[in-house]
Amino acid sequence: MSAHALLSPSAAHRWINCAAAPRLEATVEDSGSSYAAEGSLAHAYCAKKLKEYLGRPTDGEQAEIAELDAQYHSGEMDEYTDTYKVIVLEKLNAALERTPDAQLLVETRLDFSDYVPEAFGTADAIIIADGCMEVIDFKYGKGVRVSAENNPQMMIYALGAFARFSFEYHIDRVRMTIVQPRIDNLSEWELSIKELTNWTETVLIPAAEKAYKGDGPQNPGGWCQFCKVKSSCRALANQCTTMAKDYADKILTPEELANDVLPRLATVKTWLAGVEEYALQQALSGVEIPGWKIVEGRSVRKITDISGAASALSNAGYATADIYKPQELRTITELEKLAGKKQFAAICGDYIVKPQGKPTLAPASDKRPAINPIADDFSGIE
Repeated sequence: MSAHALLSPSAAHRWINCAAAPRLEATVEDSGSSYAAEGSLAHAYCAKKLKEYLGRPTDGEQAEIAELDAQYHSGEMDEYTDTYKVIVLEKLNAALERTPDAQLLVETRLDFSDYVPEAFGTADAIIIADGCMEVIDFKYGKGVRVSAENNPQMMIYALGAFARFSFEYHIDRVRMTIVQPRIDNLSEWELSIKELTNWTETVLIPAAEKAYKGDGPQNPGGWCQFCKVKSSCRALANQCTTMAKDYADKILTPEELANDVLPRLATVKTWLAGVEEYALQQALSGVEIPGWKIVEGRSVRKITDISGAASALSNAGYATADIYKPQELRTITELEKLAGKKQFAAICGDYIVKPQGKPTLAPASDKRPAINPIADDFSGIE
């Protein structure tokens, strides 16, 4: 069996909406990234802490930690994985009050092949109890806020967990939780097993069958962000360039901005960034891009031997105070990584201020309160 399922739960949002994506992405080698390695280490710490609490072996986690720790471990990671542990154990204690033989399962491999061809995956944490089953997923990334609501990855995990454990417990609901501590995101969503089953039959199974066969057209949208072929996808390119042509000779109205342009802005940005990166990689690999060439980018000069340069300047008669600049405090982000976010706040909270952010457009569904810049311009005037 392949180490990665063609229709992985983590990519479900993509292949449910674009049936062509999985077969196209399968032709692209996954080279990994430092972000993925950092996330793997954080997940290993999460699993290790929960397994130690349960008195279970942690050999696999210890091996992964030993491999990645020196490069990616930080005080920040300790704090955030502790946060995850606390949340999971709070949920376990609540389940034990309802069901004395409730179970916490850590890093559990689940089979979804009855619903999604050849699909499998590993759930970070599952709490099995009568009534409501918990499925908990840890996200270490901070670039994209992940919601549990209508999240197909979480629903597939819930489906696999229910199929495996429903004979041991009377489960009628499932609660799905995303723990994304680096951006203070704790997202929960609950639905009945009946609702989950209905989604499986009407959405998941038909979409999985099409995606496994590669049937159906390429269908660009917000789900393209992490697609491996977004930079060379002709359908995405056509959608973005067509939109530009449609409004080439017009002054955009607020209605056009709201209904046509802004909803697709993220998709266009994704495509532009992807195309730029793809074109450079093609050129670097020897592919000729007509009318374009590879040039050396701008760089910043660096001193290779700081003490040697300082000694040379000192010997030339320049004062030490003129050679060295005063000590400079590291950035807040770097200091939070050093001490951990909560510890840093406890130590330095009195010395930190957060200025008002620059106004930005967001969908009406965004949880942040709206501001009225016109009204604010006249505040304090009587």
